[in-house]
Amino acid sequence: MEYKYCPKCGNELRIRIENGIERLFCQVCNHFIYKNPVPVVAGIILDSKKRILLVKRGIEPCKGEWSLPSGFIEIDETPEQCVLREMKEETGLECRKERLFGVYQQKGWRYSSIIILAYILNITGGEAKAGDDAADLCFYAYQDIPEIPFISHRKIIKDIFSE
Repeated sequence: MEYKYCPKCGNELRIRIENGIERLFCQVCNHFIYKNPVPVVAGIILDSKKRILLVKRGIEPCKGEWSLPSGFIEIDETPEQCVLREMKEETGLECRKERLFGVYQQKGWRYSSIIILAYILNITGGEAKAGDDAADLCFYAYQDIPEIPFISHRKIIKDIFSE
C-alpha cells in the first residue's frame, strides 16, 4: 500500500530524506511514515511418517495452490496464539507449540514485505478437515510435495526436511 496522504491529518505527503533513505513525510504532523514488514505465522506439522501437512488455498493469493497453514497476526495477539488459531481455523486441528523453527522474509502480495515466523506444532486434538480459507488439506512426503507458490514456504519446507 502506497500512501499519498497522511493517515493522521489527511495532508498530502512529501518525500524527505532520513538517514540517507527516501521516506514519506507529513509536513503538518512533522513525522515520517514508515513502511514496515507485516508479521505472519506458518505452522509445521509432521506426522509419524514424516509427511508435512499442507493446505490447498481457498482464497487469493494463489487460490487452488498448496501452502503451509498460515495467516496474519492480529492486533493484541501473540505469534503463538496466532499460529494455534490459524491451525484450528484452517485444519480443524488443535495443537501445541513445540518450538519456533525459524524466521523468514519475502515480498508480499498485499504488502511490500512480510516476516514469517514458522512454528513446529504437535497435534493435541480436533479432526483434520479443511476450513476457513483452506479448500483441502493433505499430508505429503517430501518427494511428493506439489509446487508451492510462496518462496518463504518453499524455504521452510526445504529447511525442515534438511534438519
